[in-house]
Amino acid sequence: MKEKNNNIEFLEHTADILFRAKGKTFEEALETAALAMFQTIARGVKKEKQVEFEEKAETLEELVCFALSRALTESEINEIFFAEMNVKEFSEEKGEFRIKAVCTGGEGKQNLVVKAVTFHQMKIERKEKETTIQVLLDV
Repeated sequence: MKEKNNNIEFLEHTADILFRAKGKTFEEALETAALAMFQTIARGVKKEKQVEFEEKAETLEELVCFALSRALTESEINEIFFAEMNVKEFSEEKGEFRIKAVCTGGEGKQNLVVKAVTFHQMKIERKEKETTIQVLLDV
């Protein structure tokens, strides 16, 4: 099944959910990747509660995996579905990448259970005016 929605492209995969998310910057692409994951999990999510978190990693691939995994975990811990992620800060220095992000969500209708964000088939392509992040979700 191929479906396009703004800067999200869902790709065919035999068992799991594979998508590409685009943005003008890495931060925008990560927010779009989070949106793709959140839309996979639930629909009609109310924006009632915010959860903040920070993540750091040695590579951008790790940062994407850690940030999306953290959002998934925070959703489960707080027993809410998320509708969006906003990256408040992003930095890369001395071989370390860091973000501060806020996820907003609340009640919604569940579509699928995402078990994990994986490194399998993850790709990040950064160009001057666009970043693309490809992610495989284990469902």
